[in-house]
Amino acid sequence: MPIPERLTELVEHLRAEGDGAEIGPLSTGERCFVAIAAHRYGLLPPAYADPIEAWFRLNEDWQLAACEWRDWPRSYARGTSR
Repeated sequence: MPIPERLTELVEHLRAEGDGAEIGPLSTGERCFVAIAAHRYGLLPPAYADPIEAWFRLNEDWQLAACEWRDWPRSYARGTSR
């Protein structure tokens, strides 16, 4: 499942604008993805304030997308050995 374009644009915006960027309403999973991909852990939802817990909230596709944003190895995503 591809990442929605609006989330990709939001990650780009957050990475460019830093702390001044607004994120608006997002689902819990979307917020976890955006916070991890943009390296903005302060944006994680309260229930997943620990980045490791937030990471495991994401499915494999979203973990892979976050790996691409962060230049992490694809093998960090669960279920992959790539």
